[in-house]
Amino acid sequence: MNTDIKQAMHVEAGKSFGTAEANENERHWNDDKIERKNQDPTNHYDKSRMRLNFEIGPDGKIHPLGYQQKSLEVRLMDRLTELGWHPFKADSKIQPNCCAKFIFGGNHDRTLEMAFGDQAVNHDKGADNSHLQRRPEIEQWAKDVYDWCARRYGQENIIGFQIHLDESSPHIHALIVPVGQRTKSGRKCVMWSAKFGKNCYEYGRILREMHTSLYEEVGSKYGLERGDSIEWRHVSHLSKRDYIRKLTHDARQAEKAVKGLQSMIRRMEAQIFNYKSLLDDVEEKLASGRITLDKYDAQKADLLKLIAEYQTKLDDKTVKLQAKEQELDRMTRDIERVGRIAQPFRNRQIDFEPPRITGKPTIFGVDKWIEEQNRSIASRFVKIVRQIEALYRKDAELQVQAVQRNELVDYQELKRLQQENMRLTDLNDNQTALMQEFLDQMAEPSARERIFTIADALIGGQLVAVSSGGGSGNSSSDLRWDGRRPDEEEEAYRRRCLLYVARIVHNSQKRIMCKKTR
Repeated sequence: MNTDIKQAMHVEAGKSFGTAEANENERHWNDDKIERKNQDPTNHYDKSRMRLNFEIGPDGKIHPLGYQQKSLEVRLMDRLTELGWHPFKADSKIQPNCCAKFIFGGNHDRTLEMAFGDQAVNHDKGADNSHLQRRPEIEQWAKDVYDWCARRYGQENIIGFQIHLDESSPHIHALIVPVGQRTKSGRKCVMWSAKFGKNCYEYGRILREMHTSLYEEVGSKYGLERGDSIEWRHVSHLSKRDYIRKLTHDARQAEKAVKGLQSMIRRMEAQIFNYKSLLDDVEEKLASGRITLDKYDAQKADLLKLIAEYQTKLDDKTVKLQAKEQELDRMTRDIERVGRIAQPFRNRQIDFEPPRITGKPTIFGVDKWIEEQNRSIASRFVKIVRQIEALYRKDAELQVQAVQRNELVDYQELKRLQQENMRLTDLNDNQTALMQEFLDQMAEPSARERIFTIADALIGGQLVAVSSGGGSGNSSSDLRWDGRRPDEEEEAYRRRCLLYVARIVHNSQKRIMCKKTR
């Protein structure tokens, strides 16, 4: 029986929230999309259980998943606009956190019991679980977690609260905007530090308090023990592949933050140097009589104020850089450590009494007495050694099991990467042929002008004649009148239109050439 029945909570800072992520949370997928997602061996989306997914709406009531008219990312942008949130410049390497992405879950067996009771669940891929019915306990648990989030962050700041019952373990996705109050104006605004701390130390303290609060207010009602912080859990409790992937992603983000902070510090140092140079120039002008004392005092005061402001900002960024460098160094060490065997030997303490001679030698038969004492000591010594052997033999077995699991995961990852490499190679060959064809077309001025004219029309949703020889325009196109797919980005859509038009123009020219040669 599994006695490790713990709650689980993961929170991640979000600088943005895209359409693809929103579609996954609300399951705006067709069958083809689900099949493609399930090609990844780590994914398991059960189509027969998707009807059981649900969400809790802004009214605090249970609704079918994806029932709201506005999509998740649109609702997030609406709330950010209400709060007057503005990101940094588009080319900035550092962006502010605008949302918190929560995942709530718990022990696999316990959450399945809350969701389906004693109903049998077949976890094989492609299995039919259409007989399952959702139990009220999972709904009540989700409501309690929702109320916990509403008390901490405000119900109006819970943008999405989706419950998935179609994967391995039931879990909750919550998208929340952290809102704080400005000290001077008192105005509410998006403020990550107000809810999650100004640095990693405050964040760690708040996270520990969140685990405790969630356990006391929610988890304890459902037999879920307080969750452990990830830094205190042993690596063997995690999937090696997922843990390395998460660490690598976090390390890349930390590295970007370090580079961004270093760049900001260099700019601030250069600005302070410039202001000090201007201050020297002002003093030189005063000494040479080119400016009056009043102007000197005014300019000096302004420059000293600017230098002080930039020095304060520089000190703040330097402290943040040191903390981020320490965080990156810790992540790098964790990545190196988790790549090794995940079940190290432990130092054992064996409780035993040292063998002692307890009897007194007899006057007669001393040799026999010594032989009996030696047998007694040898027996107790062998017992202690066997106990030590048993403990370390068990550790050795765990070592072997850990290595076997790691090798299996690594082999599966290798096969998946080989398949992905073959797919990308084929895709690259096709794209190379398309690009060569496209470049050939662009080399001809007349063809280039037609391609851009027709592509602009397609992007704008207009119907245009493609063939100059009396063709039927783009009536044979597989593009709709608006052309854009629901989950397609603007740049991808424009690129697809351009390549499509290039092929149409190329085929049109080939038909014209064939007619001329007849």
